[in-house]
Amino acid sequence: MDPGRHPRTIILSDLHLGRPGGAEEAARLLPLLDECTRLILNGDSAELHHARYRASAELELGRLRELCRARAVRLDLIAGNHDPFVSEVRSMRLLDGAVYLTHGDALHPAIAPWSPHAEVMRAAFERALADGAASGAAPGEDALFAAAREAAIAEWQSLGDGAHVSTIANMALRPHRALAALAYWRGYPSLVRNWATRFAPAAGTVVVGHSHRPFVRTVGGLRIVNTGAYGFPGTPLAVVLESNEVLVHRVEERRGRFSLGERPIARWIAEPRGPQPPARAAANAETMKPAASASAPRSIDVA
Repeated sequence: MDPGRHPRTIILSDLHLGRPGGAEEAARLLPLLDECTRLILNGDSAELHHARYRASAELELGRLRELCRARAVRLDLIAGNHDPFVSEVRSMRLLDGAVYLTHGDALHPAIAPWSPHAEVMRAAFERALADGAASGAAPGEDALFAAAREAAIAEWQSLGDGAHVSTIANMALRPHRALAALAYWRGYPSLVRNWATRFAPAAGTVVVGHSHRPFVRTVGGLRIVNTGAYGFPGTPLAVVLESNEVLVHRVEERRGRFSLGERPIARWIAEPRGPQPPARAAANAETMKPAASASAPRSIDVA
């Protein structure tokens, strides 16, 4: 594909460049770069939050920038909780606001309720909101993003060597943390919908990451895509924007490099979200098999 011939945006998240078990090396993304003119990384792009991996993460992020420049691919970074200082950008609105992006860490005061430092993060988050409150009004989007950054810093400081990294092994040794992760996964679509209702009411599509569990769902008329993570616990997804269309592809590993699955698992036209009846807006997503035509499903969980 000639990227200069056809504008195309690819959205990924949770690469955790520089960390074993993540995407690790920027060169592994080359097939994806050859498929787009713009790459948006929606948080936790590099493991800058952990002292053990920081040097490698900085190196690989620099290499990714160079690869994008060499291919004339625009690179945009949205900050997450493992790279809170990689960018001042915490959310984006695309296609005239019909598509909204944010990493997802600011949606819950504990940031990552399954973390052994969840209460440290919750305390820092709530303290930051209390310090910045000028009235009894609900905190705005910027205040919540700032509080999430303070929470990430608190986790960093509490560990001394950086953020906690969840693995199958350490989750198995602490079942209560696994249960906390499962509860968060169940409630995450509702958290996303509530956030979007407050801060992106015009968006018909929201793209998030953070929880590491990839899915495509429709909740209360809102299409939500979680692009998952590279490594534990599932297959990552890529959101592709072409003209006014949203396509969701699996990201497949072939010979050590990542590329788009041959066919999208879901697709739809990016449109603003209209008002929803209260009963429907409160309903949870129902599980359905994807249609053969790859139209937008009500729910796909990607294992």
